[in-house]
Amino acid sequence: MVRSHQFAGAVILGVLLSMGCTTSSTPAPAKTSGSSSATSENTGSEASGESVSKGSGTNGAEAKTAYWEDYPDVPKIEIMAEVDGIKIPRMPPNNETLSLAGPIPADVDNEWAKSRPSQPVSGDAISIRFNSEPRVLNPITETSAVQTYIMQYVNEGLARQNPETFEYEPGIAKKWVVEDSIKLSPDYPGRERRVALKDGEAKASFEINYEVAPPVNGKPAESKTISLVTSNKEGQPQGGAWVGIYPVGRILGASTTGYHYWSDSNGQLDVGGFPAGKYVVKTGDEIFGQSEPGEDGSLIVKPGTEENPLKEALTLKKDEWQDVQAKTYTTFYLRDDVKWSDGVPFTTRDIEFGYALLNSPYVDGDSIRTYYSDLVECTALGTHTIRLRYRQQYFKAHEFSYGISAFSPPIHFFEAIFKENGRELTLAPLTPQEEASKNMISARGQEFGKFFNTDDRYNRKPLGTGPYIVDKWERGDRVELVRNPHYWEPAKAGHLDRIIFKFIIDQVSAMAAMKAGEIDFFFDMSAEQFFEDWPTLDKETRETYVRGMWFSPMFSYIGWNQLATPFKDRRVRIALTMLFDRQDFVDKKLHNAGVVVSGTQYLFGPGYDREVLPIAYDPEAARELLTEAGWIDSDNDGILDKNGEKFQVLLRLPKGKPVNEQMCEIMQKNFKSVGIDMQIQTMEWASFIEKLRAKECDAVALRWAMPIESDPFQIWHSSEAAREKRGSNTISFSNPLADELIEMLRVTLDENKRKRIHQSFHRVIDSEQPYMFLWIPKEFGAYHKRFRNVKWYRLRPGFDLSEWYVPKDEQVHK
Repeated sequence: MVRSHQFAGAVILGVLLSMGCTTSSTPAPAKTSGSSSATSENTGSEASGESVSKGSGTNGAEAKTAYWEDYPDVPKIEIMAEVDGIKIPRMPPNNETLSLAGPIPADVDNEWAKSRPSQPVSGDAISIRFNSEPRVLNPITETSAVQTYIMQYVNEGLARQNPETFEYEPGIAKKWVVEDSIKLSPDYPGRERRVALKDGEAKASFEINYEVAPPVNGKPAESKTISLVTSNKEGQPQGGAWVGIYPVGRILGASTTGYHYWSDSNGQLDVGGFPAGKYVVKTGDEIFGQSEPGEDGSLIVKPGTEENPLKEALTLKKDEWQDVQAKTYTTFYLRDDVKWSDGVPFTTRDIEFGYALLNSPYVDGDSIRTYYSDLVECTALGTHTIRLRYRQQYFKAHEFSYGISAFSPPIHFFEAIFKENGRELTLAPLTPQEEASKNMISARGQEFGKFFNTDDRYNRKPLGTGPYIVDKWERGDRVELVRNPHYWEPAKAGHLDRIIFKFIIDQVSAMAAMKAGEIDFFFDMSAEQFFEDWPTLDKETRETYVRGMWFSPMFSYIGWNQLATPFKDRRVRIALTMLFDRQDFVDKKLHNAGVVVSGTQYLFGPGYDREVLPIAYDPEAARELLTEAGWIDSDNDGILDKNGEKFQVLLRLPKGKPVNEQMCEIMQKNFKSVGIDMQIQTMEWASFIEKLRAKECDAVALRWAMPIESDPFQIWHSSEAAREKRGSNTISFSNPLADELIEMLRVTLDENKRKRIHQSFHRVIDSEQPYMFLWIPKEFGAYHKRFRNVKWYRLRPGFDLSEWYVPKDEQVHK
């Protein structure tokens, strides 16, 4: 079983290449002759056809918003056909298909294995080549592909995803129960709730006009904060009351299902950060359970667990409830035999510790925090029972709930460190003054965050609950894992005694290492090596190693930083896509082992819109767009300029892959032909990634590894666009319509409706071209023929080394 639990729902960064160190216009929603409307369930808010500005880079006209006929609350976006009268060329359709679910055959093309049948046994070791080295092995502060692929054998999820059925199966948790959040009417007998603006009149609901200040010096103004107070019917402060804030009508960028909060123990609550517009503020008490709607508008709520305060079924009349957020509560029941690799039992306290760190602003985990920021409760109900609660329904909630244990460090490990210094580690929030006076340190505080980010004791050799443990890390050379003697599930303990990850950046050196027998698995071969160099190798090497080729969920791209002047105009970004013949590169340099793509979702997954064909190579149309955008060679020096600024780009490229340098050189030549001066600089990965996170790159060229269906929030939401943000929106993309679709997508559990939202989002991104979408490449590798049960899975990274084994009589390392 492929060990993909850790980042099952996240997208992670992989090395392709990179470019040196871009606001975005809004594509036109489909025009419609009339208006259509949709009502948000149980909020009383309506969304109707209205004008939306197209923004810069278009003709500045306005168009009525259209909606999909089958889902009339989802904005429908037409595929971009022209910009400023210039036709957008499209590539012909590609009919490549891939069956995702189903049995995966083992040992394909390994004739040696087929001629010598065997059964799994333990023993031997494997050395696998990776083309980069992680900065640390801490799964919260490092989310690179290589860190993930190493630590998937060290960390364990509450549940595991079966790579053939894609279903989740028990892991650390032996079972779990999912329940819904139900918000009662503010006048529900005995549980009445009221809400008021600070110093205002308490009401069951009221409307507010939320204003957003204009940007200051090009930077977003600080969000306006609104202070609210919740109370009971008698006007006494009531803590823990739910407050929902819903847009009135359609507000571009606002959550269509509202914003959900809970007041503190004193009944106080500060909210803000919404798009400007009119909102209705509601309140009520909350219950949870497994709900079933009645035809008359009633709701039957049944407790799903013994731990639920609701002890028997409750029928709510139509006017007794006002909101349901489905599948937001999950109660996990953990196995009691799970241990850390040092033999200490794993308990719910470790998960509470992980939850505190994931949501600490002082921990350098912005990339993964976006998926847990709406996890508003993590409550231990015992040493092996824990309840997680999301703020609102979220189609990825189950995946990230299952994965939280893989991010949870061992609290006993850190307690021991601080105990040596006479201090106590606590999960309680404390001020620096309280920490000093009590001789304690809070896991939620700044001091611990800095320690967690930088201390090598955990970052270089973390404990885990998986089948392997980190034995040693020789910086610049390798990380070695050995079998975990305390692993709690022998049937999934792995067959190999040792897994060695060799860091060989250069492709030529990696091929030489394979020929010399220094690596057993040459992972990430280039297409040239796989197709051209392989037939030229000596006979012994070709007979000793078996080639493999497979698709993994990912896409390659070049991103234009919209903090840089040239890339603020979408016409420029579209033009740049037309200046590189991607299909020609795939055909000639990748030996047609890849598919050019037009969007951010996985090509073979449910979220990719195949109606959006990739933009085609067309230098003449590119020149027209650049001219329309005001970039001309006014002084005849061969370089385009605008308002006194030259069109110059620094291309920064991580070392190691000749094919990527070839690609950049082709782009450099093509750009020069229209007057764009692009320089190329190679960088070590660690230096490059720091520039990337600091948004100090004009452009980046990398690839994202992803699940079959991904949440675009991490990469595309404007909340991560500010320069000071160090998350995955490294190009500072910001688009209100994209935000609206992302917010809608996240709370949509209906798979068919999500497909419509994905379609619209795909078309927004295609029209904006914040990335030059390149291709989904096939992965290539070659492994020693002695290994058995080798399967090329559909989930990243495409293999599971814990399943591989070597027959006793063929084992090399005794």
